[in-house]
Amino acid sequence: MTKHKLVALIALALGLSASADTKKTGKHLFILSGQSNMTGTVKGAFAARVAERFGKENAAVVIRMKSGRGIRFWVADYRQPTGRGLTEKKMGSNGMEYKPLIETALAAAKDQSFDTVGFIWMQGESDANNRLSEVYEESFLKLVKQLEKDLDRDDLYFVIGRINDYALSRPDNEHWHRVRETQVKLGKTPGNAWIDTDDLNGGDVNKPDGDIHFPREGAVILGQRFADKAIELITKP
Repeated sequence: MTKHKLVALIALALGLSASADTKKTGKHLFILSGQSNMTGTVKGAFAARVAERFGKENAAVVIRMKSGRGIRFWVADYRQPTGRGLTEKKMGSNGMEYKPLIETALAAAKDQSFDTVGFIWMQGESDANNRLSEVYEESFLKLVKQLEKDLDRDDLYFVIGRINDYALSRPDNEHWHRVRETQVKLGKTPGNAWIDTDDLNGGDVNKPDGDIHFPREGAVILGQRFADKAIELITKP
């Protein structure tokens, strides 16, 4: 299937254009994506919460995640920071997670029409660990813009999870700090939001900053926290 045919099918099948049909349906689409912390447990907790609020038949929740992936895997025209040395071969994988993300949304939504479409994002650890924080903001905005274009939606909102405090006490933590700061900045843009995850990744006397991954109980709360924020954005006057 060509890209143009895929985009046309998405617009037709999802009825996503905000201007094409002003009739309210009471239905909401939630697109979850990210790397390893965006787990099935997160989706399950999220889905239960939005179903409780809107009704299961009115809340379509889809997920496409891939462990160990930087944001460039969702952004075809990714621009690597100067001097980072990503080879041409590695750059060839830019954007490879985007097509399956859109196709997943299409398959789940079929021919429904939605009042709102939200993008729920939990990712950034790889970019912080690989010293790629300088282009995180522009990369995320490219991703959102591509989603808006392909879904024919000018009112897409997003909720971004700030990566946790796992690496804050490390001596070389500049990029971890920068990704976190960028995610908060993005989440504070009008119509969007961010959530804190620092209390969800465990931690004890021996490991006060917790782990890079959330334990199951943390993942459940993460899903609920994402859902609560999305509901807040949808229902606020």
